[in-house]
Amino acid sequence: MFTIDSSPGRLLVSGGKQYLYFGGTAYLGLTTLPDFRDILIRNIHRYGSGYAASRKANVSIDIYETSEAEFATLIGSESTLSVSSGFLAGQLTLKAFEEDIYSLFSLKGTHPALYHPNTIVATTVEDLISSVNTFASSHPDKIAVVLCDSVSTKNNLYENDWYTKLPLKQTVFVADDSHGLGVMGERGGGVFKKLQKTPFRELLVCASAGKGFGIQAGVICGISSRIKNLQNHPFYAGASPAAPAAMASFVDALPLYDKQREKLQRNMKVFDRFLADSDIAFNRIEGHPVYAHNQDVLTHHLINNNIVITAFHYPDNTTPMVQRIVLSAAHEEEDIAMLCNALGSLEFGG
Repeated sequence: MFTIDSSPGRLLVSGGKQYLYFGGTAYLGLTTLPDFRDILIRNIHRYGSGYAASRKANVSIDIYETSEAEFATLIGSESTLSVSSGFLAGQLTLKAFEEDIYSLFSLKGTHPALYHPNTIVATTVEDLISSVNTFASSHPDKIAVVLCDSVSTKNNLYENDWYTKLPLKQTVFVADDSHGLGVMGERGGGVFKKLQKTPFRELLVCASAGKGFGIQAGVICGISSRIKNLQNHPFYAGASPAAPAAMASFVDALPLYDKQREKLQRNMKVFDRFLADSDIAFNRIEGHPVYAHNQDVLTHHLINNNIVITAFHYPDNTTPMVQRIVLSAAHEEEDIAMLCNALGSLEFGG
């Protein structure tokens, strides 16, 4: 455990010692980026630190509608709804499917944001497809709601199309794109446009905007009628919204996001060139800055070389250790070189 007293960027200091930091989920390096902080501070001066009212109140700040329209354009959905977090986005999405006509299905390991106690959980994609097809055949008057993550080490939505084998006319497909939005897809628009090519009965994508876009907010993307229904749900009315300054910063920072994404892609190319000549194996998605592994010795070796990566049990202490190297746009080329040198000494030094 490394305890720190400020937000980490490319570096962190713990116990009086400085480390290079290749962990977390701030993929575009925005939390410590002066240009982004200036945008956020400017918007805090205009909108305040938060909005102490419901979005259903009789006073409305127009930046919410403006920013939601920008999200919808970027993502490719008819409409988008913002909330205070990615977790709330997932849980609010599930509120749309409380009627008996719907049955929920998910893959094991799907993010807790899409957890519902009545979900039928499948261990593999093959089992999920089989379960949903069997359900559709035996219940032609009902609808399957399939829940999954867009980014996972296996069967991710960016590189696979297993979902086309589902009974599409009876399937509502819900994807949590928290780790893709802002980083993957055209201009960081995520997975929605790819999934939209498949004629599901309905498509919904929910996500955190904190990982890729650096703002404390969540979004739900889908058809306008569904978004309007969610806006009328008590679950939405009773929750505080995302800070208006955060939503305004998303709009103002769109060009900066492009710049940071380009830098992140350059960093990945440098690291990928090293890995092409290395015997060290990582699990990853093409174009995504996370390099997962299950080698404790690698994690400890990097710590001994003053490099901290993500390494903890998730989502609880009974599950295996999540260990991964995470590149970000905050890293400089010399940081990548130090990481490669450390990995190279493990590879050749044992």
